[in-house]
Amino acid sequence: MKVLIVEDDPMVAELNQQFIERMDNLDVVCKADTVKKAQDCLQKWTPDLVLLDVYLPGKSGLTLLSHMQEHQYHASVILITAAKDIQTVKEAVFYGVADYLIKPFTFERFKLAVEKIQRLATVMEEGTGINQAVIDHYFNKEEHAGMEKKEPAENLSKNLPKNLSKLTMTTILKSIQELDGPFSVETLAREVDLSRITVKKYIQFLVDDGFLIESIEYHKVGRPLMLYQLNPNLKEPPFPL
Repeated sequence: MKVLIVEDDPMVAELNQQFIERMDNLDVVCKADTVKKAQDCLQKWTPDLVLLDVYLPGKSGLTLLSHMQEHQYHASVILITAAKDIQTVKEAVFYGVADYLIKPFTFERFKLAVEKIQRLATVMEEGTGINQAVIDHYFNKEEHAGMEKKEPAENLSKNLPKNLSKLTMTTILKSIQELDGPFSVETLAREVDLSRITVKKYIQFLVDDGFLIESIEYHKVGRPLMLYQLNPNLKEPPFPL
């Protein structure tokens, strides 16, 4: 699936690309920071998915939606924006965007939006008959409400990959408990006195297994900061292993 990223903040555009690269069968073919450049990308690449910001230099990202409709581009669009006003949401609905993500958002929410589009694309490519079950699989909105309620594994130690140490994981989990709130990879690495790369492996495992949730903190300058915290839906924190 070919992806076009339309975002004027290079750091946010890079983060969106990193999210895309964490998923299967997706390829960022073009990035644009204005509506005009996005139009050129559409013409050259005919992407399947557009990640679109609203606040762009010169023209609003919403004008790209009308351009796509006028020129019959059939790419799915996910609005990724700080815009929360009712008029913007109404226009997004009018133009049939597939999803609307308000910054900051988690990778899990982003993944949910993209996978929904991928499911529909798979059905269309197979060319099989459409029935109510297929329609419900795509349009069912209740999964959004439950996305943060991912059930973690009952026994963390049994799921621990061979390349992760039980002793190190115990140390990391105890530090997370002591931090008692959102933390970055760098913060946790300092707490446990391990390299950022090592700590990142353990954090990613905990995110994938449902014990941690991630969010993004945007700043006026510099890269967006990924933050992590214990999943509030845990019945019991995973201490000790």
